[in-house]
Amino acid sequence: MAKLPYMDEPWFALLSAACDRTSRTEVATRMGVSQPMVCQVLNGSGLYGTGQASTARIADKVVHLLGQYACPHLSEQHGAVRVISADECRMYAHRNAPIGSPRDLAHWQACRKCAHFSLSAPVQPREVKPRKKATDQPTANPLEESPR
Repeated sequence: MAKLPYMDEPWFALLSAACDRTSRTEVATRMGVSQPMVCQVLNGSGLYGTGQASTARIADKVVHLLGQYACPHLSEQHGAVRVISADECRMYAHRNAPIGSPRDLAHWQACRKCAHFSLSAPVQPREVKPRKKATDQPTANPLEESPR
């Protein structure tokens, strides 16, 4: 397998590490993509290996689901840059409004204005569409001669 240029990018290392910790199927499900897509990107095969398919979509998903962010609210609160995981960012930003703590409410409100808010949104499950059923009528054999 030849090493492709995208394999040196930071998002690829995140994807590889996530797949090493769990399974490719689990990572693909979490990202909302197919397991073959993850395998092709990791192996540099298929359209990704030939350069006909762009890795931009999967790279974006990897960064926003598995990456880390400098949280503007926590950094301001602590006086130093505070880096949190994408999962932690998602937990803060996409929870119900906290009503028991003014500090938590201020953080929740800050998340609503943050640039990472829409990017860290949980993956929406795709609608499962049933396959079309084959008709019960027999198909004509193209090798048979039709009556004249």
